[in-house]
Amino acid sequence: MDVIAGYDVVNNYAFWEFQSIDPVTFLPPADPLKGFLLLQDSTNQTYGHGFVNFSIKPVTTAQTLDSILARADIVFDANDTIPTNIEKNTIDALPPTSQLNNLPSNSNNPVTLNWSGADDTNGCGLHYYTLYISNDGTNFSVLKSGITRTDTTLTLTPNIRYYFFVLATDSVGNTEVLRPGEIKNTFIGATLPVNWLYFRGNNRNKDNLLEWATSSEQNSKEFKVERSLDAINFSAIGTVPAAGNSSSISTYNYTDRNIDQLNSSVMYYRLRQVDLDNNYSYSAVVRLTYKETATINSIVYPNPTSRTFTITVGDKSLVGTMASVYDMNGRLIESIKISAQSQTVDISRYTNGIYLIRLDNKETLKVIKQ
Repeated sequence: MDVIAGYDVVNNYAFWEFQSIDPVTFLPPADPLKGFLLLQDSTNQTYGHGFVNFSIKPVTTAQTLDSILARADIVFDANDTIPTNIEKNTIDALPPTSQLNNLPSNSNNPVTLNWSGADDTNGCGLHYYTLYISNDGTNFSVLKSGITRTDTTLTLTPNIRYYFFVLATDSVGNTEVLRPGEIKNTFIGATLPVNWLYFRGNNRNKDNLLEWATSSEQNSKEFKVERSLDAINFSAIGTVPAAGNSSSISTYNYTDRNIDQLNSSVMYYRLRQVDLDNNYSYSAVVRLTYKETATINSIVYPNPTSRTFTITVGDKSLVGTMASVYDMNGRLIESIKISAQSQTVDISRYTNGIYLIRLDNKETLKVIKQ
């Protein structure tokens, strides 16, 4: 059988031509009853039937409720054309949206997460949710996928602050992109001896000024100030004594001086609050840039991944810049242009291993390909 197929870009139609060939003469058979289709048989409903499959994507300017119409003409040998019915496919052009409910600063096991979501107006309907988790607020992995409920209950390792967000997918596969401010976090463990009011910072010339406050404290010993240049590896740079026992607001501050000597434009800070029996917990992470502040970290998800991941940059000025991907040996794998605040990167061609993504603002993200 010879098969000819193609697409006519002028008249906007696809075509397939199937021609039986005599294996002896290599010519079309003269007998019209000879061909590649089996004879129709009432006991075998598929005999004498043929079909073709094709797929088509809507144009990027399509809107929800726009439609794609398709009709075929079938010709057997020299017979008259057989027109088919017109097939209509309605487009759902936009992804759904979802929102994870706020979490308390501290939680006990088991912890319950609740969220809500909806497809766009006139969309085909929300299909499922994917729940992401991180213990550093930067590298997120898929905790559960294909969730059709709007809540889940988890039992997690205590004494760790966990970060979560959900993304919704509709019935045609449109998946929402993470929006700024949709990440929620909570510390899993017993009620802490310190109730935080805030932890913040700002840059002043060559110094970073950190300040925090608590509304009450019980048996609180001290605060260890920790710094990192990559949001992964933190080291202690100072200690501030705590109030001990207090039922009123207590304020604190710490100055990280001469940050110009760090040779980095981005610094991350967290507090390790230590009580009198040396139990401790961590505050949220504050990200500062040299000579300017920034409050949102860039993140990557899902992580680990087997095919694609999404980079969501916290600094909008990174859009239009280049990001470099390195392997663990420091070899440059490729350069990626950051064309949007959130964009998907395909690494299916990479070998399994750990890769580092260096952004233009010196942020470094780690991705595991497995």
